[in-house]
Amino acid sequence: MTDYNQRKEHFKDAMADILERKVEFPLGSLVTVVDAKLTNDLRFANTVLSVMPVGMQDDVLKTLDEFKHDILKEMAGTLKMRRLPKLHWSFDNSQQIGAELNEYIDELKDEGKLD
Repeated sequence: MTDYNQRKEHFKDAMADILERKVEFPLGSLVTVVDAKLTNDLRFANTVLSVMPVGMQDDVLKTLDEFKHDILKEMAGTLKMRRLPKLHWSFDNSQQIGAELNEYIDELKDEGKLD
């Protein structure tokens, strides 16, 4: 595993642990860390999240903004980096897309257009 991949995996695992322990997400939401992307100079980090139900993504972003200080404080202690990366968040909607495709396929089968 390359240094970048090791740093990325370490960052992803640490972020998942921090979010689980320190952030109180809205009731009824399930938030999972799917991936992390870091710039080579480690100045920026994009954490890719899966949020269920998808309609709660805006509420989750607001919550992450409210807990930003706590997240950064925990990261400083956990990752032991000289400079903490600027955090960005994005969402993985592949599960929703897969569910929509399955529904469409089922509709086509019901209409007899697909065997």
